[in-house]
Amino acid sequence: MLPILIGILSIQTALGESPVLDSHLEMQSHSIVGCKATGCHGSNVPDSKNWQRAFKIWFDQDPHSRAYTSLLSQASIKIVSRLANEELQPSSHKYLDVINAKCISCHANEKAPDAERVLGADCQVCHGDAAAWGSEHYSSKWKALGARRFEGTQMLNVENIVSRARICCSCHIGELNRTQGASIGLDREVDHRMMAAGHPPMHFDFESYMRRYPSHWDSKEEAVGLGSTTGMHRWRVGKLTATTTKLNLLAARAERSTNTNAAANDWPELSEYSCTSCHHSLSQPSGRQVRSANTIVNTIANWDDWSVSQLDCAIRDPSREQLQSQLALFKAQVEQRVPDPRTVAISAASLQRWLTVELNYVSSPSEQSAEIILPKLKSRIANIEQLRNWESATQWYIATRVLAEGLRIELSREPIPFFVEDPYLGYSNVWKPSTQKEFDTPRIFRPEMLDKYSKDLLQQLRSRP
Repeated sequence: MLPILIGILSIQTALGESPVLDSHLEMQSHSIVGCKATGCHGSNVPDSKNWQRAFKIWFDQDPHSRAYTSLLSQASIKIVSRLANEELQPSSHKYLDVINAKCISCHANEKAPDAERVLGADCQVCHGDAAAWGSEHYSSKWKALGARRFEGTQMLNVENIVSRARICCSCHIGELNRTQGASIGLDREVDHRMMAAGHPPMHFDFESYMRRYPSHWDSKEEAVGLGSTTGMHRWRVGKLTATTTKLNLLAARAERSTNTNAAANDWPELSEYSCTSCHHSLSQPSGRQVRSANTIVNTIANWDDWSVSQLDCAIRDPSREQLQSQLALFKAQVEQRVPDPRTVAISAASLQRWLTVELNYVSSPSEQSAEIILPKLKSRIANIEQLRNWESATQWYIATRVLAEGLRIELSREPIPFFVEDPYLGYSNVWKPSTQKEFDTPRIFRPEMLDKYSKDLLQQLRSRP
């Protein structure tokens, strides 16, 4: 049945066919059938504007359109079977029960009709309920309201970079307790059990993701390229948003573990920690073994540095010392052999609130991102060997690439050995489907792999103030 549905949808899209509605007001709630009409966002005319061809661009190029069908792949069959502790096939009811409970909230529009879930994470996941848009959003009166036109509605404002980053992070990092406003739905979480079954870690970077994303909107004002500060500003916003999302998730997990009425929950949740703290090569020499051996005896593992590494480069200078002290205290609490869940929940929520205030300042267009980032990164380039794991090294690399691009610095075009696919080399408007993520924990990582790149960058920055 599913292949037939996918085939029908593909043919309709190729021909530009959609059920014609007399009015958007007749549109079924949670259905995008009206959005993809040829007179709205379903045009197939090649030289029409992006927003007019939005559905075709999204369907042809956007990985979100394949999010549901990926649940039917051989890799997903293995993951679902491991989670269920028995061999399952997509045609079985139990298979559908597992993906409905664990996967649908990110891999599809959980509120869409069953027949439309094959469209994956459709328009409504990012833009809000289609019925809420109605016939109003293309009127000049509505457009004249500016950002206020989204207030008090179920429409999500992806024009706002902070709002867009939060929507992305909700799936790509995770979100529990989704019971408020437009976010009502199932929990979004990839825990250690899912990762053990084969799901990749949630290594998400908003800026590098957006630069590879095939835009189905008019994006001239978002151009990222040499001399543009857009990348640096977007990186700072994405960095803070990702960290606040991660802290919200950790606080919710810790709070959940104290609920005696809940089903058995693992605590501490091991997906919060760096994978390489436990999973490392047993051959000698192994840099991971050295770092593991130097770990304080009373700690469970290193807290995952992916979100917080280089975070001080994203905030304002006067806040740097306060962040470092709060972060050091919080890491010590999380990395204890048996971290207290209530203490972790309270501290995570407190740090999240503080960073949200910083985000409000950083998101201002008047912020001079280059002036904030440059001196901080210059001060640590010579100490690249102190990066304690692959996660922190990758975040350092992303930050320096964004900075170099904004300052028109030409760096080495050689790929970094521990990347599957480097989004900063050879950017394409068409997302290339891959069986691997571009940021996937490598089998081999040594800080010295970045020596050539860091020396090149340091030489280029010496002439900078």
